[in-house]
Amino acid sequence: MPFTLVTEEIVAEKDEFIREIEESGSYSFPPSDEYPISDLTDGKKGMMFALLVARASTGEKKILRGFSGLAKGRCTIPGYVPPCYSANEFTRIAESYDKTIKDLGKRILEGEDLSEERRKTTHEALARLNELYSFADIDSHRFGLDEIGKDLPTGTGDCAGIKVLNQAFRKGWQVEGFIEFYYGKDTAERKSGEIYPPCRSRCEKLIERMLKLSFVYVCDDFAIVDKPAGLLSVPGRGEDKADCVSARFHRLFPSSPEQCFVHRLDMDTSGLLVLARNRQSHRSLSMAFEDRLVRKEYEALLEGRLETMAGTIDLPIRSDPSNRPYQVVDIKNGKRSVTGYKVLGFTTIDGVLCTRVRFFPETGRTHQIRVHSAYGLGHPIKGDRLYGSRKDGERLLLHAALLSFPHPSTGETMTFTSEVPF
Repeated sequence: MPFTLVTEEIVAEKDEFIREIEESGSYSFPPSDEYPISDLTDGKKGMMFALLVARASTGEKKILRGFSGLAKGRCTIPGYVPPCYSANEFTRIAESYDKTIKDLGKRILEGEDLSEERRKTTHEALARLNELYSFADIDSHRFGLDEIGKDLPTGTGDCAGIKVLNQAFRKGWQVEGFIEFYYGKDTAERKSGEIYPPCRSRCEKLIERMLKLSFVYVCDDFAIVDKPAGLLSVPGRGEDKADCVSARFHRLFPSSPEQCFVHRLDMDTSGLLVLARNRQSHRSLSMAFEDRLVRKEYEALLEGRLETMAGTIDLPIRSDPSNRPYQVVDIKNGKRSVTGYKVLGFTTIDGVLCTRVRFFPETGRTHQIRVHSAYGLGHPIKGDRLYGSRKDGERLLLHAALLSFPHPSTGETMTFTSEVPF
């Protein structure tokens, strides 16, 4: 789920927002007859809004409002943050192409074969407009839509949540609350006043780039992050290894414990990580891991064909002090390490036959699944540079796909899943 940060304060701000516009009859700030709420309540549909509570470096509280798309064909409304582009430049480019595209459409209706020319002109106009978008990430670094990808859905960068996050990060403000909500005529999909997560199609990758983390879930006690392969969970030795999940997490949640992590994933492994947002939650989550109340499932592609379709690997592991970070199987001195597994199927990657396996670790030793695959099953995980082999540009095909544990405050079983990226 794309990022949201629901707090009592931000919910109260939403309620106050709705009260103000209903009392004034206008959704602009200050109220204006140009933007009556009847447009939203009596028209065909309502509008998505965003609110963000931030804290400036001076300690001053800031409230940002945003709206999705356009309002009556305009990209600005009094009292709301600006779009993520220069409105004047956007209008200039749009108007310069509009006349040409309309003229081509008219000539097509008259029988001329100009459909391909109109398509190319429209594509060129969209490309020029997309170049105008500029966003700020949590470190106030700027980037454009080209960093997100090609052939993006129309409207990428125009959602309410993107606008308020962009404004806060441009200013270097600390985000304390962030929601998107719908207001206006109820539809089958949305109810007026209800909070909804930012849309996946246009916002997910953009928000992930802005936050430098992909959030699956956030609450007052903890957050679930979907870590990409190649990013450290915690800082390593040296300045070149300072960037990691916990460092990025602290930039967004500076009041979280210094040791916010309760477990780790190898740098080469992708998937689900839980991080605590307060000391009490950290203690509770740590105890859940120690008491083996946490269920974890991983998925991997192993080199070769594994003939045994399911089973359990029980091989003790210890570190190799003379060859860190390697772990070795040591029947006498190793720590007990147990991993269940189940074969899901077979596939071929780059001409190599691979077995897709679901792993169910009962213990949590360093490199446990990697060692058990290579030495317990005799089939290393594809792309494993330590216990197998890796080609240039190849990643370790191991992903933490499921994480389940009791909620640190309520005790409710929380289960999270992540789509396997390979």
